[in-house]
Parts: sequence; C-alpha cells; structure tokens
Amino acid sequence: MASQMTEQEIQAIVREVTDEEVAFYQEYGWVMMKQLVDPDFSRQLLEVSREWMKGDGSGEKRPHVHLALQGLEPLHSFMFSERMAANATRMVNRKRLKGVDDPLRYRIDMLVQKDPGAAGSTYHQDSAEHGSDRVGELQFWLALATVTPERGAMRFVNYSHREGPLGSVFNDDRGDLLEQFPNLTTELELSPPLHYEPGDCTVHHGYTVHGGPPNSTDETRWSYLFSYSPADTRYWNGTAGNWGSERKRFSDAENPHVPRSTPEG
Repeated sequence: MASQMTEQEIQAIVREVTDEEVAFYQEYGWVMMKQLVDPDFSRQLLEVSREWMKGDGSGEKRPHVHLALQGLEPLHSFMFSERMAANATRMVNRKRLKGVDDPLRYRIDMLVQKDPGAAGSTYHQDSAEHGSDRVGELQFWLALATVTPERGAMRFVNYSHREGPLGSVFNDDRGDLLEQFPNLTTELELSPPLHYEPGDCTVHHGYTVHGGPPNSTDETRWSYLFSYSPADTRYWNGTAGNWGSERKRFSDAENPHVPRSTPEG
C-alpha cells in the first residue's frame, strides 16, 4: 500500500476553491469545480480503487465503500487533508450563523461505477435519505475518467436546497422527487447537462435535488463520491439499509474528524 501523502504534496495536486465557486454553491445548491484535482492524480485514484476492489486473490471482492476510512492510499490522504477540509468548510459556511466554523466529520466515501446500459439515478435529496438532524452535509463527486451527459453525468435542480426536506423516495412507490413534485423544474430549473474531465468535481448541498440519466454509451462511468458533515450533527441515518428509519450518533471510529486547516479565530 502506498505511503501517506504530506499536506504539501496534497496542496500540489488539489487546489483551493474560489470565492466565485463558493458563491455559486450558496446560490444554486451545487457547483462545478473544473480541475479541482490534478487529472493524473484522479486517474491514480481510479487505478488504486479498482485494484483494491479486486481483493487479495481469494476470489472475494472487497467493498467499494469506506475506502479512505480503511486507510487506502492515496484516498485517505486526499479526503482527510487540510486542503479538502478547508474547501468543504468554506462551502458549509457554519461561521455565518455561529460566528465560528465547526470542524467536519468524515461521512462516507465510495468508488461509483456505472456500466454501459445502467439505469439513470433516482432524483432525491441526500439529507432527506440520510436522516441528518441539521443542514451542512455535502457531497463531492469527482470524475476519475471522462463523464459525458450520455454517460450519466448528474443533473441538479437549481435552488432546491432552499426547499427543505421533500421526503425520502427510495422506499416510496410514488416515484422520485420529479414525479412527486411535477412543478419542481418549472418553478425552479434543472441544471444544464454537464461534461466532466478527470479532476473535475461537483459538490452539492444535502438538500439539493439531483439525479441523472442512464449510461447510454459503451463506456463505464467512473467517479469517486466523498462526503463530510459538520461535527455538531447529532444524529443521522447511519448505515441502515432502509433509509430514514434509524437515527444514530456519529462515532469517532466510523466518522472521524478531519483536520482543521486553521485554529478557531
């Protein structure tokens, strides 16, 4: 396994988010950050993740979830870096209401594979599914290879993070949020089709409605999803398979703090 990266090495391949990107996120509930990560590093993450999932040769594949938490490098160094913690903290912007920023906790990370012909993604809100007891959760979606709209690139409903929880949909036979709220994309608006190159990354608010089309190409869509939540979050759904029915506290073992880039001021 690769050795842990230094913060200086991380900062050489992961840039800071810009003021304009933070403002766009606050306004629309999501933002595309072109080349947030060095493209070659993104390709390295894909290679390492795929090798990890193959297992140890026993024929049993390893899970595609919690790769960074298990210490897999360089994913652990990347997700638990001060640079990414600072980027996420700026997006959450808890300082606006509390006067100080809260530290963040790791929530989840996973390699996401959408094979050719795979169905589209259900339109939903993450925080409504995860049962967080307050706003602040956010999801980063990093392209590890080219992702075209036809390959299943995500779409977002602009401004929908201002609507609050619209309900859990994964165990609901009434359909996804676009079906349950047919005026959603006329009252608000659907983001344009997005094109990602390796290293491009979107981040979206926990209450931003999002989903995506099927992969209608003959190429697999590869991405790395990783998520943080403010450390003052008291309860969330945890790892329950039936979303929304369980509320548990974050734990240091499963949801460790990520480092702060600067002390409280």
